[in-house]
Amino acid sequence: MYSQVFAQTIFAINEKSLATRCQAPGSFFNKIYTVRFQCNQNYSFQFTPSRILLRTGFVVLTTLVAMLFPFFNAILGLLGSISFWPLTVYFPLNMYMVQAKIKRGNSKWIMFQVLSLLCLVVSLVSAVGSVADILEHLKHAQLFHIDL
Repeated sequence: MYSQVFAQTIFAINEKSLATRCQAPGSFFNKIYTVRFQCNQNYSFQFTPSRILLRTGFVVLTTLVAMLFPFFNAILGLLGSISFWPLTVYFPLNMYMVQAKIKRGNSKWIMFQVLSLLCLVVSLVSAVGSVADILEHLKHAQLFHIDL
């Protein structure tokens, strides 16, 4: 589920590039189809075949990669630990400090820098733990093997 959320920009870029490639009038990939449901209220659902095919392909590819690597969770943990500090702490804090016009050296600025440094340390320690977990799994790895 989280991969679907984080992949929205990838989906948008791919759908936009496919739309520019297939600009023929009435193109199958870019035509918007509407499905209407008649219940107590009228519901409608709009989709394009390109959107359905790209997103379904992404889910299939992710599932195959997860089956190929029995330690896929450790890889996702590494990706999460790498992206935690810059995306969740560093950039939002710096944007807030610019918008709030917090001066460098101010006590609030120092507290934000300490918080950012602590989160960086947590991110680095979790990245080291994820690498150690990946290396431990590689010792016993068998591709497409499921332990129940």
